[in-house]
Amino acid sequence: MQQQVAGEGSGVTQLDVEPVERVIASTIADPSTLGIVAQPIVSLDDGNVVGYEALARFAGEIPTERLFEEASELGMGAELEAIALDRGLAILHYLPHGFVLHVNVSPTYLGMQDIHRILLAARLDRVVIELTEHIPVSETGQLRRQLATYRSLGARIALDDAGAGYGGLELMYELEPDMIKIDRFLISDIDRSDTKAAVVATLVASARAKGIKVVAEGIETASEFDAASRLGIDLGQGYWIARPAAGLPRIDAAKLSRHSRIERNVTLGRELATVTEPVTTALGSSSFVGVQFGVGVDHYGRPLFVWSMDVNGVEHVRNATEVESGCSIQECIRRALGRSSETRFDPLVVTDHARRVLGITRLERLLNAADAKPGSEVS
Repeated sequence: MQQQVAGEGSGVTQLDVEPVERVIASTIADPSTLGIVAQPIVSLDDGNVVGYEALARFAGEIPTERLFEEASELGMGAELEAIALDRGLAILHYLPHGFVLHVNVSPTYLGMQDIHRILLAARLDRVVIELTEHIPVSETGQLRRQLATYRSLGARIALDDAGAGYGGLELMYELEPDMIKIDRFLISDIDRSDTKAAVVATLVASARAKGIKVVAEGIETASEFDAASRLGIDLGQGYWIARPAAGLPRIDAAKLSRHSRIERNVTLGRELATVTEPVTTALGSSSFVGVQFGVGVDHYGRPLFVWSMDVNGVEHVRNATEVESGCSIQECIRRALGRSSETRFDPLVVTDHARRVLGITRLERLLNAADAKPGSEVS
């Protein structure tokens, strides 16, 4: 029979607790039993690996996060974290030049002697220190001084789980990290949630204003990768990119290249490239005063409407008519002429495979291009 050690219905049992304590104690007694895996972090611009995150893996099936939490409650958190940090930093011995290593450190333990000694012994110019928990903003003074020591030796600082509550935003402004990592909750299904996309768009804008890079954690689908990319996030990691593994896991470079920003930006078809103009884009709630044409977009970069101003200064807002980047000039002309007489001369919005705005084209330019093309005939 399992003896409960908490209130009735809590689900916490004596058999649950004892294995946790045994794993923690055995790991501290023999640090070599703690496994370390790495997960690639890639640029969303080109899909290339820029670094790896070192992650602890304990013997057995008890979740890593729970073991660290229990160790903290048992007064063994600093010792266990020092072991994980020391073993994680060992990846630097075989990490190729040009890559950085992300390691997790709790702000609670950052100033402790063992943690301090381990960090000072490492090549900190190749290390990103990820702060794994939020502390009250009132306590950031000492933390800033501790971080300044490591920064002076070349370390970069990342704030983990940004967006998980208002405290995370306050810490971003107080600590001024080099990176923030978007909480996995916000990245999950971000391609299907306008609310999550709006929150992330705000975080990205705030970070960019302070020169802070943004990392998306927990990317598990191609659609989440594309959404993160469209929202302007710089870096990403997650199972869809590569699962954590021993050594330095490989990525599917061809797959990531197809979804990278650079690849999407060069998908304009050969014919449309000659007649497509750059266009001002902004969120649908913004205005486009002072420009001839504008395209209102949603938080994913998809077109909502076309704005224009005529020679009399009268503004017009119409529904956007999209054409894919590989569309032929003849097909674009047919699409334009198929609209009502009132909207026939409105711009067509040229988009990539993810419906991201590449620019606009107009019926006049399309007709001129068709006339200049030998053997062309508009039907």
